[in-house]
Amino acid sequence: MIGIKAAEKNDLKKIYEIETEAFGSHGYPSFFIRQAFDCWSNGLLVAKDKAQVFGYVLQVPSSQSIGDAWVLSLAVSKQAQGKGLGKKLLETAIKNAKEYKRLLLTVCPKNTGAYTLYQSYGFYLVEEEQDYFDIGEDRLVLALDIVVS
Repeated sequence: MIGIKAAEKNDLKKIYEIETEAFGSHGYPSFFIRQAFDCWSNGLLVAKDKAQVFGYVLQVPSSQSIGDAWVLSLAVSKQAQGKGLGKKLLETAIKNAKEYKRLLLTVCPKNTGAYTLYQSYGFYLVEEEQDYFDIGEDRLVLALDIVVS
């Protein structure tokens, strides 16, 4: 059974492979994933069954705005897509954001599937930032207000 748990050092190679498979040239390099593990280990979570990693999410506090956190990356391996793991990872990130006021993320405007998923969880458009990564590489900045019950 696939569960969501904190990443372990031996998961980092697979996280990098999934990152590269999902985001290509816009993916984080392996050294960043290692440093994310060292800096934000409580925010680097994997969808895992025994030793097999099928997806991950990286959530970190914002240094720009106190009370905000960012989902820097969320990806599921191609072999495991369509099984609800992206939703499960997103739900866990939202649940773990209770100490924050807002959870932010970016998505490519052409990725309508991801945008629709995020909207279904209450994320709303903050802005469309032109040339976010490079010329012609626009991103939608989305936010979810965290309501503590």
